[in-house]
Amino acid sequence: MDTWYTLAKGIARGYITLFIKSIQIEGSRWLPAGPKIIVANHANVTDGFLLPLITQEKVHFLIQRDTFDLPILGRMLKMADQIPVAVGQGRQALDTALEKLAMGNVVAIFPEGQLNHGKEMRRAGAGATLLSIESGAPLVPVGFYVPPKFVRLFQVDGLHNRKASGGWQFGGKCFVHIGEPWYPNLIQENINYRKIRELTDTVMTRVGNLVNQAKESASSTFD
Repeated sequence: MDTWYTLAKGIARGYITLFIKSIQIEGSRWLPAGPKIIVANHANVTDGFLLPLITQEKVHFLIQRDTFDLPILGRMLKMADQIPVAVGQGRQALDTALEKLAMGNVVAIFPEGQLNHGKEMRRAGAGATLLSIESGAPLVPVGFYVPPKFVRLFQVDGLHNRKASGGWQFGGKCFVHIGEPWYPNLIQENINYRKIRELTDTVMTRVGNLVNQAKESASSTFD
């Protein structure tokens, strides 16, 4: 494991130790060894902090390109070998992700493309589905849920050339439900927009079901 990734992982672990009461994970048995593509909902900024801690392999996130321009965070993301996604250059990002999977690592994608702030999930992009078909690596659906009373909203000026806000967890439990690995049943010769869209909707339905399960776990837990 390289130094910068270990440092970034340590910072994530430190945040969780200081500010999150606990993490309840269901379905760890569904994390297969070797390359895989984690597909998750994205309600809060801190969702991504947990993923490197639930798998032993190195995790490469697909992240909006201008995040890498931030003075400290951007440099750390670059040195930790994360994958920038620039507008109009999605193919380049997928090619980089294919290289990481070929090395036996993990790629993590939030297909909604931006935070949903705990509301209805946004329409997902098809990149994760294409990546699975081209690499042969399974899609592993993951659902995150944090009770709203433990989420604080912060606004940042200038990120992505606009005012951006995002939720950060402080206190309470984070509920994580992991689903069964899934291989899109489509050979490359039959790829077309309609089929890719159907497969993407299928995996996001699985993610949505896991989010609902995580909510049910939260409702039965007294924090």
